[in-house]
Amino acid sequence: MRAEKLRADFVPRAGLERKLLAVPQAELDRWAHEIAVLARRYGMKFYPAPGRARPIHVTARPWLLTAPQRALLQRTFLALDRATRALPALAHADREAGLLLPLDPRERRWMRSALGPPFTRPQTLLGRVDCALDLGSPGWRDSLVVLETNMVGVGASYYSWCASRIVHEVVGPWLARAFPGRRFAPDDDVLDLIHGQVRDHAAAIGVEPRCVCLLEEACDSGPAEFVRMAEILRTRGHDVIVADPGEIRVTRGRMYAGDKPVDLLYRDPTAVNLLEMGDEGKDLAGVKWAFRENRVVSGLAGEFDQKGALEIFTSLRWRRAFPAADAAIFRKHVAWTRVVRGVKTDGPDGRLVDLPEFVRRERERLVLKPNRDYGGHGIHFGREMSAASWDRLLNRAVAEAPAWVVQTLASPVEEIYPTGHPASPWEKRVTIGGFTATPRGVAMLARLSKSRIVNITRDGGVAGVISVR
Repeated sequence: MRAEKLRADFVPRAGLERKLLAVPQAELDRWAHEIAVLARRYGMKFYPAPGRARPIHVTARPWLLTAPQRALLQRTFLALDRATRALPALAHADREAGLLLPLDPRERRWMRSALGPPFTRPQTLLGRVDCALDLGSPGWRDSLVVLETNMVGVGASYYSWCASRIVHEVVGPWLARAFPGRRFAPDDDVLDLIHGQVRDHAAAIGVEPRCVCLLEEACDSGPAEFVRMAEILRTRGHDVIVADPGEIRVTRGRMYAGDKPVDLLYRDPTAVNLLEMGDEGKDLAGVKWAFRENRVVSGLAGEFDQKGALEIFTSLRWRRAFPAADAAIFRKHVAWTRVVRGVKTDGPDGRLVDLPEFVRRERERLVLKPNRDYGGHGIHFGREMSAASWDRLLNRAVAEAPAWVVQTLASPVEEIYPTGHPASPWEKRVTIGGFTATPRGVAMLARLSKSRIVNITRDGGVAGVISVR
Protein backbone atom coordinates (compact mmCIF):
# COMPACT_ATOMS: atom_id res chain seq x y z
CA MET A 1 0.00 0.00 0.00
CA ARG A 2 2.79 2.42 0.86
CA ALA A 3 4.51 1.96 -2.51
CA GLU A 4 1.24 2.47 -4.38
CA LYS A 5 0.58 5.68 -2.46
CA LEU A 6 4.03 7.04 -3.28
CA ARG A 7 3.60 6.28 -6.97
CA ALA A 8 0.34 8.24 -6.91
CA ASP A 9 1.94 11.14 -5.04
CA PHE A 10 5.07 11.73 -7.10
CA VAL A 11 7.17 10.54 -10.01
CA PRO A 12 10.47 9.24 -8.57
CA ARG A 13 13.55 11.05 -9.86
CA ALA A 14 15.54 7.85 -10.18
CA GLY A 15 12.95 6.30 -12.49
CA LEU A 16 12.63 9.39 -14.66
CA GLU A 17 16.39 9.85 -14.96
CA ARG A 18 16.96 6.17 -15.77
CA LYS A 19 14.51 6.46 -18.66
CA LEU A 20 15.94 9.78 -19.84
CA LEU A 21 19.52 8.49 -19.83
CA ALA A 22 18.43 5.69 -22.15
CA VAL A 23 17.18 8.15 -24.77
CA PRO A 24 19.50 8.03 -27.83
CA GLN A 25 21.55 11.14 -28.52
CA ALA A 26 19.87 11.54 -31.90
CA GLU A 27 16.47 11.82 -30.22
CA LEU A 28 17.80 14.29 -27.65
CA ASP A 29 19.15 16.38 -30.53
CA ARG A 30 15.77 16.24 -32.27
CA TRP A 31 14.01 17.34 -29.09
CA ALA A 32 16.42 20.25 -28.64
CA HIS A 33 15.96 21.38 -32.24
CA GLU A 34 12.15 21.19 -32.15
CA ILE A 35 12.01 22.97 -28.80
CA ALA A 36 14.25 25.78 -30.08
CA VAL A 37 12.11 26.20 -33.21
CA LEU A 38 8.91 26.40 -31.15
CA ALA A 39 10.50 28.77 -28.63
CA ARG A 40 11.39 31.16 -31.45
CA ARG A 41 7.87 30.83 -32.86
CA TYR A 42 6.39 31.64 -29.45
CA GLY A 43 8.70 34.66 -29.10
CA MET A 44 10.48 33.43 -25.99
CA LYS A 45 13.20 36.05 -25.64
CA PHE A 46 14.62 38.47 -23.14
CA TYR A 47 16.26 41.83 -23.85
CA PRO A 48 19.31 42.29 -21.58
CA ALA A 49 19.98 45.58 -23.41
CA PRO A 50 18.02 47.67 -25.92
CA GLY A 51 17.92 46.01 -29.32
CA ARG A 52 19.80 42.90 -28.13
CA ALA A 53 17.59 39.85 -27.72
CA ARG A 54 18.61 36.69 -25.89
CA PRO A 55 16.54 33.54 -26.40
CA ILE A 56 15.11 31.91 -23.29
CA HIS A 57 16.55 28.40 -23.08
CA VAL A 58 13.94 25.67 -22.62
CA THR A 59 15.24 22.29 -21.49
CA ALA A 60 13.82 19.02 -22.77
CA ARG A 61 13.69 17.51 -19.29
CA PRO A 62 10.22 18.20 -17.88
CA TRP A 63 9.14 18.77 -14.30
CA LEU A 64 6.37 16.28 -13.54
CA LEU A 65 3.75 17.63 -11.14
CA THR A 66 1.12 15.34 -9.63
CA ALA A 67 -2.31 16.27 -8.28
CA PRO A 68 -1.28 15.96 -4.58
CA GLN A 69 1.75 18.17 -5.23
CA ARG A 70 -0.43 20.71 -7.02
CA ALA A 71 -2.85 20.72 -4.07
CA LEU A 72 -0.05 21.44 -1.57
CA LEU A 73 1.23 24.35 -3.66
CA GLN A 74 -2.25 25.81 -3.96
CA ARG A 75 -2.92 25.58 -0.21
CA THR A 76 0.43 27.20 0.55
CA PHE A 77 -0.02 30.02 -1.94
CA LEU A 78 -3.54 30.88 -0.82
CA ALA A 79 -2.41 30.96 2.84
CA LEU A 80 0.40 33.37 1.92
CA ASP A 81 -2.03 35.43 -0.15
CA ARG A 82 -4.41 35.79 2.82
CA ALA A 83 -1.56 36.68 5.15
CA THR A 84 -0.12 39.31 2.79
CA ARG A 85 -3.51 40.97 2.37
CA ALA A 86 -3.71 41.20 6.18
CA LEU A 87 -0.35 42.97 6.50
CA PRO A 88 -1.42 46.60 5.86
CA ALA A 89 -3.82 46.48 8.82
CA LEU A 90 -1.30 44.61 10.98
CA ALA A 91 1.50 47.07 10.16
CA HIS A 92 -0.84 49.96 11.00
CA ALA A 93 -1.93 48.48 14.34
CA ASP A 94 1.40 46.95 15.43
CA ARG A 95 4.40 49.29 15.42
CA GLU A 96 6.94 46.45 15.55
CA ALA A 97 5.39 44.74 12.52
CA GLY A 98 5.40 48.07 10.69
CA LEU A 99 9.13 48.49 11.31
CA LEU A 100 9.86 45.20 9.55
CA LEU A 101 8.01 46.33 6.41
CA PRO A 102 9.65 49.60 5.37
CA LEU A 103 7.89 51.85 2.87
CA ASP A 104 9.10 54.94 1.11
CA PRO A 105 7.28 57.97 2.66
CA ARG A 106 5.52 58.56 -0.66
CA GLU A 107 4.47 54.89 -0.78
CA ARG A 108 3.04 55.30 2.70
CA ARG A 109 1.08 58.41 1.71
CA TRP A 110 -0.16 56.67 -1.42
CA MET A 111 -1.28 53.64 0.58
CA ARG A 112 -3.02 55.85 3.14
CA SER A 113 -4.82 57.70 0.34
CA ALA A 114 -5.90 54.52 -1.45
CA LEU A 115 -6.62 52.21 1.49
CA GLY A 116 -7.09 54.58 4.41
CA PRO A 117 -6.79 53.55 8.08
CA PRO A 118 -7.48 50.96 9.39
CA PHE A 119 -6.26 49.52 6.05
CA THR A 120 -8.84 46.76 5.92
CA ARG A 121 -10.20 47.53 2.46
CA PRO A 122 -10.47 44.25 0.49
CA GLN A 123 -7.60 43.70 -1.91
CA THR A 124 -6.90 41.19 -4.68
CA LEU A 125 -3.34 40.04 -5.25
CA LEU A 126 -1.71 37.90 -7.87
CA GLY A 127 1.95 36.98 -7.75
CA ARG A 128 4.44 34.18 -7.55
CA VAL A 129 5.97 32.42 -4.56
CA ASP A 130 9.57 31.26 -5.05
CA CYS A 131 10.57 28.04 -3.37
CA ALA A 132 12.91 25.08 -3.12
CA LEU A 133 11.00 21.90 -3.92
CA ASP A 134 12.18 18.36 -4.63
CA LEU A 135 9.33 16.96 -6.72
CA GLY A 136 11.11 13.65 -7.40
CA SER A 137 11.81 12.71 -3.79
CA PRO A 138 9.69 10.50 -1.49
CA GLY A 139 9.99 13.38 0.99
CA TRP A 140 8.62 15.96 -1.43
CA ARG A 141 6.02 17.19 1.06
CA ASP A 142 8.69 18.13 3.58
CA SER A 143 11.02 19.53 0.90
CA LEU A 144 8.81 22.55 0.07
CA VAL A 145 10.51 25.67 1.47
CA VAL A 146 9.15 29.13 0.60
CA LEU A 147 12.03 31.56 0.04
CA GLU A 148 10.17 34.73 -0.91
CA THR A 149 6.83 36.06 -2.07
CA ASN A 150 6.32 38.29 -5.10
CA MET A 151 2.77 39.59 -4.97
CA VAL A 152 3.05 42.28 -7.65
CA GLY A 153 3.47 41.21 -11.27
CA VAL A 154 4.09 37.55 -12.06
CA GLY A 155 7.40 37.77 -13.90
CA ALA A 156 8.05 35.12 -16.56
CA SER A 157 4.40 34.00 -16.63
CA TYR A 158 4.44 33.90 -20.41
CA TYR A 159 7.71 31.97 -20.44
CA SER A 160 6.37 29.31 -18.10
CA TRP A 161 3.15 29.05 -20.14
CA CYS A 162 5.17 28.57 -23.34
CA ALA A 163 7.67 26.11 -21.86
CA SER A 164 4.92 23.83 -20.57
CA ARG A 165 3.15 23.68 -23.90
CA ILE A 166 6.32 23.36 -25.98
CA VAL A 167 7.74 20.51 -23.90
CA HIS A 168 4.37 18.74 -23.80
CA GLU A 169 4.21 18.89 -27.60
CA VAL A 170 7.79 17.67 -28.16
CA VAL A 171 8.47 15.33 -25.23
CA GLY A 172 4.89 14.39 -24.32
CA PRO A 173 4.68 11.44 -26.76
CA TRP A 174 7.87 9.97 -25.25
CA LEU A 175 6.49 10.43 -21.71
CA ALA A 176 3.33 8.52 -22.66
CA ARG A 177 5.46 5.62 -23.93
CA ALA A 178 7.87 5.72 -20.99
CA PHE A 179 5.11 5.78 -18.36
CA PRO A 180 2.21 3.66 -19.67
CA GLY A 181 -0.95 4.16 -17.68
CA ARG A 182 -0.13 7.80 -16.85
CA ARG A 183 -1.75 10.77 -18.57
CA PHE A 184 0.26 13.92 -19.25
CA ALA A 185 -1.04 17.41 -19.96
CA PRO A 186 0.34 20.96 -19.97
CA ASP A 187 0.42 22.80 -16.66
CA ASP A 188 -2.64 24.82 -15.59
CA ASP A 189 -3.02 27.84 -17.87
CA VAL A 190 -1.46 30.78 -16.01
CA LEU A 191 -2.94 33.24 -18.52
CA ASP A 192 -6.42 32.02 -17.62
CA LEU A 193 -5.52 32.28 -13.92
CA ILE A 194 -4.41 35.89 -14.33
CA HIS A 195 -7.41 36.97 -16.37
CA GLY A 196 -9.78 35.03 -14.13
CA GLN A 197 -8.37 36.67 -11.00
CA VAL A 198 -8.88 40.12 -12.51
CA ARG A 199 -12.44 39.27 -13.52
CA ASP A 200 -13.18 37.86 -10.05
CA HIS A 201 -11.91 41.11 -8.53
CA ALA A 202 -14.20 43.07 -10.85
CA ALA A 203 -17.17 41.01 -9.68
CA ALA A 204 -16.20 41.61 -6.03
CA ILE A 205 -16.22 45.41 -6.48
CA GLY A 206 -19.27 45.45 -8.76
CA VAL A 207 -17.56 46.47 -12.00
CA GLU A 208 -18.20 44.97 -15.43
CA PRO A 209 -14.72 44.03 -16.78
CA ARG A 210 -15.37 44.82 -20.41
CA CYS A 211 -11.72 45.68 -21.09
CA VAL A 212 -8.70 44.71 -18.99
CA CYS A 213 -5.46 46.65 -19.36
CA LEU A 214 -2.11 44.95 -18.73
CA LEU A 215 0.02 47.72 -17.28
CA GLU A 216 3.76 47.77 -17.92
CA GLU A 217 6.31 50.46 -18.63
CA ALA A 218 7.06 50.90 -22.30
CA CYS A 219 10.78 50.18 -22.67
CA ASP A 220 13.16 48.38 -25.03
CA SER A 221 14.85 46.06 -22.53
CA GLY A 222 13.78 43.33 -20.10
CA PRO A 223 11.17 40.60 -20.61
CA ALA A 224 8.83 40.73 -23.61
CA GLU A 225 5.67 39.24 -22.15
CA PHE A 226 2.59 41.40 -21.86
CA VAL A 227 2.07 42.04 -25.57
CA ARG A 228 2.18 38.30 -26.25
CA MET A 229 -0.13 37.56 -23.33
CA ALA A 230 -2.67 40.12 -24.56
CA GLU A 231 -2.58 38.67 -28.07
CA ILE A 232 -3.36 35.18 -26.76
CA LEU A 233 -6.14 36.38 -24.46
CA ARG A 234 -7.74 38.27 -27.37
CA THR A 235 -7.83 35.05 -29.42
CA ARG A 236 -9.94 33.64 -26.57
CA GLY A 237 -12.49 36.41 -26.92
CA HIS A 238 -11.28 38.70 -24.14
CA ASP A 239 -10.85 42.45 -24.65
CA VAL A 240 -7.29 42.93 -23.34
CA ILE A 241 -4.79 45.66 -24.18
CA VAL A 242 -1.32 46.71 -22.99
CA ALA A 243 -0.50 50.25 -21.90
CA ASP A 244 2.20 52.29 -20.21
CA PRO A 245 1.23 53.77 -16.79
CA GLY A 246 1.59 57.26 -18.25
CA GLU A 247 -1.18 56.51 -20.76
CA ILE A 248 -3.86 55.96 -18.11
CA ARG A 249 -6.21 58.90 -17.69
CA VAL A 250 -9.66 59.49 -16.25
CA THR A 251 -12.39 61.61 -17.82
CA ARG A 252 -15.75 62.10 -16.06
CA GLY A 253 -15.25 59.04 -13.90
CA ARG A 254 -14.27 56.81 -16.85
CA MET A 255 -10.78 55.30 -17.14
CA TYR A 256 -8.95 55.25 -20.47
CA ALA A 257 -5.68 53.89 -21.81
CA GLY A 258 -5.04 56.45 -24.51
CA ASP A 259 -8.42 56.62 -26.26
CA LYS A 260 -9.51 53.10 -25.25
CA PRO A 261 -11.96 52.77 -22.30
CA VAL A 262 -10.63 50.26 -19.76
CA ASP A 263 -12.18 48.93 -16.57
CA LEU A 264 -9.42 47.11 -14.63
CA LEU A 265 -5.62 47.23 -14.53
CA TYR A 266 -3.36 44.23 -14.03
CA ARG A 267 0.01 45.71 -13.16
CA ASP A 268 3.61 44.68 -13.48
CA PRO A 269 5.29 47.78 -11.89
CA THR A 270 5.65 48.07 -8.13
CA ALA A 271 4.69 51.29 -6.37
CA VAL A 272 8.39 52.23 -6.23
CA ASN A 273 8.65 51.68 -10.00
CA LEU A 274 5.60 53.89 -10.53
CA LEU A 275 6.94 56.65 -8.29
CA GLU A 276 10.20 56.61 -10.25
CA MET A 277 8.20 57.00 -13.46
CA GLY A 278 6.47 60.00 -11.91
CA ASP A 279 9.86 61.50 -11.05
CA GLU A 280 10.79 61.12 -14.72
CA GLY A 281 7.79 63.19 -15.75
CA LYS A 282 5.02 60.66 -16.41
CA ASP A 283 1.51 61.67 -15.38
CA LEU A 284 0.30 59.03 -12.92
CA ALA A 285 -2.98 60.68 -11.96
CA GLY A 286 -4.96 57.98 -13.78
CA VAL A 287 -3.11 55.13 -12.06
CA LYS A 288 -3.57 56.77 -8.65
CA TRP A 289 -7.30 57.10 -9.37
CA ALA A 290 -7.43 53.41 -10.26
CA PHE A 291 -5.80 52.48 -6.94
CA ARG A 292 -8.23 54.69 -4.99
CA GLU A 293 -11.14 53.05 -6.82
CA ASN A 294 -9.71 49.56 -6.10
CA ARG A 295 -9.43 48.78 -9.80
CA VAL A 296 -5.89 47.40 -9.78
CA VAL A 297 -4.64 43.83 -9.41
CA SER A 298 -2.41 43.49 -7.46
CA GLY A 299 -3.66 46.07 -5.00
CA LEU A 300 -1.30 48.13 -2.84
CA ALA A 301 -1.23 45.41 -0.18
CA GLY A 302 1.12 43.70 -2.61
CA GLU A 303 3.84 46.20 -1.62
CA PHE A 304 4.15 44.21 1.63
CA ASP A 305 5.53 41.19 -0.24
CA GLN A 306 8.88 42.08 1.32
CA LYS A 307 11.12 39.37 2.73
CA GLY A 308 10.59 40.91 6.15
CA ALA A 309 7.01 39.64 5.91
CA LEU A 310 8.42 36.12 6.27
CA GLU A 311 9.58 37.04 9.78
CA ILE A 312 6.01 37.94 10.65
CA PHE A 313 4.80 34.65 9.16
CA THR A 314 7.39 32.52 11.00
CA SER A 315 7.83 34.27 14.35
CA LEU A 316 6.11 33.15 17.56
CA ARG A 317 5.44 36.86 18.16
CA TRP A 318 2.76 36.95 15.43
CA ARG A 319 1.56 33.36 15.29
CA ARG A 320 -1.93 34.29 16.51
CA ALA A 321 -2.28 37.00 13.85
CA PHE A 322 -3.20 34.31 11.30
CA PRO A 323 -5.69 31.42 11.19
CA ALA A 324 -4.29 28.32 12.87
CA ALA A 325 -4.27 26.29 9.64
CA ASP A 326 -2.31 29.01 7.83
CA ALA A 327 0.14 29.41 10.71
CA ALA A 328 0.79 25.65 10.58
CA ILE A 329 1.64 25.92 6.88
CA PHE A 330 4.06 28.77 7.60
CA ARG A 331 5.79 26.81 10.39
CA LYS A 332 6.34 23.85 8.09
CA HIS A 333 7.01 25.44 4.72
CA VAL A 334 8.33 29.01 5.10
CA ALA A 335 12.07 29.48 5.55
CA TRP A 336 13.05 30.93 8.94
CA THR A 337 13.66 34.61 8.11
CA ARG A 338 14.51 37.61 10.29
CA VAL A 339 15.07 41.28 9.56
CA VAL A 340 18.67 41.87 10.64
CA ARG A 341 18.88 44.18 13.64
CA GLY A 342 20.06 44.19 17.24
CA VAL A 343 17.31 42.11 18.86
CA LYS A 344 16.59 38.84 20.63
CA THR A 345 14.24 36.55 18.73
CA ASP A 346 13.22 32.92 18.41
CA GLY A 347 15.75 31.01 16.34
CA PRO A 348 15.06 28.24 13.82
CA ASP A 349 14.63 25.71 16.65
CA GLY A 350 12.32 28.02 18.64
CA ARG A 351 14.88 28.92 21.29
CA LEU A 352 15.63 32.56 22.08
CA VAL A 353 18.81 33.87 20.43
CA ASP A 354 20.67 37.15 20.16
CA LEU A 355 20.14 37.73 16.46
CA PRO A 356 23.48 39.33 15.43
CA GLU A 357 25.49 36.81 17.44
CA PHE A 358 23.46 33.93 16.01
CA VAL A 359 24.00 35.19 12.45
CA ARG A 360 27.73 35.53 13.08
CA ARG A 361 28.05 32.07 14.63
CA GLU A 362 25.87 30.17 12.12
CA ARG A 363 27.31 31.75 8.97
CA GLU A 364 27.57 28.52 6.96
CA ARG A 365 23.87 27.71 7.12
CA LEU A 366 22.53 31.23 6.53
CA VAL A 367 21.95 33.66 3.66
CA LEU A 368 21.82 37.46 3.78
CA LYS A 369 19.48 39.21 1.32
CA PRO A 370 18.14 42.72 0.72
CA ASN A 371 14.67 43.04 2.21
CA ARG A 372 13.03 44.52 -0.89
CA ASP A 373 15.23 43.80 -3.90
CA TYR A 374 14.49 41.05 -6.42
CA GLY A 375 16.00 39.34 -9.47
CA GLY A 376 18.67 37.61 -7.38
CA HIS A 377 20.44 40.88 -6.56
CA GLY A 378 22.49 41.22 -3.38
CA ILE A 379 22.21 37.61 -2.19
CA HIS A 380 25.17 36.45 -0.07
CA PHE A 381 25.68 32.83 0.97
CA GLY A 382 27.52 32.56 4.28
CA ARG A 383 29.31 29.37 3.32
CA GLU A 384 30.81 31.11 0.29
CA MET A 385 32.24 34.03 2.31
CA SER A 386 35.11 34.33 4.74
CA ALA A 387 34.22 34.96 8.38
CA ALA A 388 35.67 38.48 8.14
CA SER A 389 33.66 39.37 5.01
CA TRP A 390 30.50 37.95 6.58
CA ASP A 391 31.05 40.01 9.73
CA ARG A 392 31.48 43.19 7.69
CA LEU A 393 28.26 42.52 5.80
CA LEU A 394 26.44 41.67 9.03
CA ASN A 395 27.58 44.94 10.64
CA ARG A 396 26.37 46.82 7.58
CA ALA A 397 23.02 45.03 7.71
CA VAL A 398 22.54 45.91 11.39
CA ALA A 399 23.42 49.54 10.71
CA GLU A 400 21.00 49.69 7.74
CA ALA A 401 18.08 47.94 9.47
CA PRO A 402 15.48 47.05 8.24
CA ALA A 403 17.13 46.88 4.79
CA TRP A 404 18.44 43.28 5.11
CA VAL A 405 17.12 39.90 6.14
CA VAL A 406 18.83 36.69 7.16
CA GLN A 407 17.36 33.36 6.13
CA THR A 408 18.16 29.72 6.66
CA LEU A 409 19.83 28.18 3.65
CA ALA A 410 17.50 25.81 1.83
CA SER A 411 19.07 22.59 0.59
CA PRO A 412 19.67 23.07 -3.15
CA VAL A 413 17.83 20.69 -5.45
CA GLU A 414 20.17 19.45 -8.18
CA GLU A 415 19.15 17.31 -11.14
CA ILE A 416 20.68 16.28 -14.44
CA TYR A 417 19.63 18.11 -17.59
CA PRO A 418 20.56 17.66 -21.26
CA THR A 419 23.27 20.05 -22.44
CA GLY A 420 23.18 19.56 -26.20
CA HIS A 421 26.90 18.73 -26.17
CA PRO A 422 27.71 15.13 -27.21
CA ALA A 423 30.92 15.11 -25.17
CA SER A 424 28.95 15.72 -21.94
CA PRO A 425 25.26 15.25 -22.82
CA TRP A 426 24.03 15.52 -19.22
CA GLU A 427 25.05 17.94 -16.46
CA LYS A 428 23.73 18.87 -13.04
CA ARG A 429 21.79 22.07 -12.60
CA VAL A 430 20.44 23.85 -9.51
CA THR A 431 16.67 24.29 -9.65
CA ILE A 432 14.23 26.77 -8.12
CA GLY A 433 10.46 26.62 -8.41
CA GLY A 434 7.95 29.42 -8.44
CA PHE A 435 4.21 28.95 -8.25
CA THR A 436 1.12 31.06 -8.83
CA ALA A 437 -2.27 30.01 -7.54
CA THR A 438 -5.85 31.19 -7.35
CA PRO A 439 -8.94 29.24 -6.26
CA ARG A 440 -9.16 28.19 -9.92
CA GLY A 441 -5.80 26.41 -10.13
CA VAL A 442 -2.03 26.56 -9.79
CA ALA A 443 0.71 27.12 -12.37
CA MET A 444 4.43 26.70 -11.90
CA LEU A 445 7.60 28.33 -13.21
CA ALA A 446 10.56 25.90 -13.23
CA ARG A 447 14.02 27.48 -13.46
CA LEU A 448 17.48 25.95 -13.59
CA SER A 449 21.01 27.25 -13.64
CA LYS A 450 24.65 26.32 -13.08
CA SER A 451 24.70 29.00 -10.36
CA ARG A 452 23.11 28.88 -6.91
CA ILE A 453 21.35 32.14 -7.82
CA VAL A 454 18.74 30.91 -10.28
CA ASN A 455 17.13 33.65 -12.36
CA ILE A 456 16.16 34.03 -16.01
CA THR A 457 17.75 37.49 -16.11
CA ARG A 458 21.07 35.82 -15.14
CA ASP A 459 21.19 33.35 -18.03
CA GLY A 460 19.04 30.77 -16.27
CA GLY A 461 16.84 28.41 -18.28
CA VAL A 462 13.30 27.13 -17.83
CA ALA A 463 11.75 23.69 -17.82
CA GLY A 464 8.30 22.76 -19.00
CA VAL A 465 6.00 21.78 -16.13
CA ILE A 466 3.81 18.82 -17.09
CA SER A 467 0.74 17.76 -15.16
CA VAL A 468 0.65 14.02 -14.34
CA ARG A 469 -2.59 12.18 -13.79
